[in-house]
Amino acid sequence: MTSKAAFASAADAGRRWLETLHAAAPVAFRAITVLPLRTHAPVDPPWLLLPEALADGSAEVSEISEGGSVPTLHVINRGSRDVLLLDGEELVGAKQNRVLNTTVLVRAHSTLEVPVSCVEQGRWQYNGRRFSSSAHSLYASMRLKKAAQVHASLRLGQSFSSDQVAIWSDLGERAKALKVKSAAMAGAFAARAPELDDYTAALAPGTDQVGALVYGGGAWWGMDVLASPRLFAAAWPRILSGYVLDALWRAPEGRPVETGMEGLTALLSASVEIFPSVGAGDDCRFTGSVVVGAALVVDDVVAHAMAFPAG
Repeated sequence: MTSKAAFASAADAGRRWLETLHAAAPVAFRAITVLPLRTHAPVDPPWLLLPEALADGSAEVSEISEGGSVPTLHVINRGSRDVLLLDGEELVGAKQNRVLNTTVLVRAHSTLEVPVSCVEQGRWQYNGRRFSSSAHSLYASMRLKKAAQVHASLRLGQSFSSDQVAIWSDLGERAKALKVKSAAMAGAFAARAPELDDYTAALAPGTDQVGALVYGGGAWWGMDVLASPRLFAAAWPRILSGYVLDALWRAPEGRPVETGMEGLTALLSASVEIFPSVGAGDDCRFTGSVVVGAALVVDDVVAHAMAFPAG
């Protein structure tokens, strides 16, 4: 069992590294403005992201049994490198499409059962035996809600569970607003593919970028940071897609009045609770009057940190 001292060490290491982040000049395209984040203390752990591991065959994701279970999937890592699964990333296939409830590092040559939420209400039959990775992530504003749901669940019983009914309801409302026939998240992304491509090209990651503060119109919407520029560059198009679908749904106006780092500042001043992670490392949950966030810290490295405005 992880000791209190180890938990404290993980929290301290995470805060120290987040304090090294600094912002470059903002980049704006249509409704979204991004402040690229860099660090003077870069690291590059030899992890693979899940899409890379699925592509080279070293990882496999499937239902936990023939009958399946909506909130849980089975991950096998046969490779010699650890594999990083990101909160909100979408997996498609098997009995229904899912998104990850939290960021997980699966050690080399190991298996895990990981917590997920369904983003394809209605289908419960096999479409292939294995999952593949989509190019998309859950809408950022829904990741905010899901992060709060997971934190509440952890406090009650050490479970990384979401409110599945609330997620289905939210997806249905957004499908109507975006004029998409299917409530499945994949349908919304497919319908708005040209706009997604435009945003992805315009807001491509810069050299040495490890994260981003994202603004929709004049309001701060969220922050995502990964351990290294290599990992961030590979993950950013998928993460960005969730912010873009929010922008297309919410149609925000204006530009940020401030170009500071209020989101990161709020995260660093928030209270933190630490829980044993699903895989390797420690799961840090942040709460404050103006921010909700989470970070996975592994061997004193911040694998992935995310933050969103509270309320």
